[in-house]
Amino acid sequence: MLTPIQFVEELDKDNNDFFSDKDAWSQSYWAGNLCIEAVIIALRMRYWNEYRGFEVIARFMFKVDDDYLRMLVGRQVGDEAKHAQVVSKRIFELGGELGEPLPEQEAFYKMLDEFEYPEEFFAAQQFTVETQSVKRNESALERFDEKTAYMFKQHINPDEIHHVNLGKRGLLHYCNSEEAQQRAKLAAERIRYAHMAMCEANYHNLREKNLI
Repeated sequence: MLTPIQFVEELDKDNNDFFSDKDAWSQSYWAGNLCIEAVIIALRMRYWNEYRGFEVIARFMFKVDDDYLRMLVGRQVGDEAKHAQVVSKRIFELGGELGEPLPEQEAFYKMLDEFEYPEEFFAAQQFTVETQSVKRNESALERFDEKTAYMFKQHINPDEIHHVNLGKRGLLHYCNSEEAQQRAKLAAERIRYAHMAMCEANYHNLREKNLI
């Protein structure tokens, strides 16, 4: 059996290997230059991720039996709610509407809700998805207009680093058996494909509207 530290290092490598050879639009909602209408659509995807995220993570909080980890998860709930607020505000400033989440987004959060063990959720959401969010958010500073980029830099990007660290902390705490490590590994594998499906759905949505 791997030590928890070795397991986290291996899972990080698996995630990097998976995403390294994927098309840019399979990893991001803003992989290219976007007009204002396309920016609104990209931000709408992000809004629903943040909104559904705080709901699902709030429910997950009560599956965490370590008091300190539970408090850190509670902090993330507040972060995601804040992100949803600032993203929705920017969408309205750009003249857009919130619309509805895509089916792929609902499927993604349904999967998270169904994870039974804390190590599954930490592996899938905080460690795998949030690590990719850090990379996407850095590119947001280049892809978006000055005001939207400032929103990410000021109100979103700093929080994501804490979320990734929370994922690592959760895995180090729970992944101390072969069974727990296997559950976490499978959860990360499943969420990678669900995450990619959301990005590709966004891409096809933009293509159908002739926005990219």
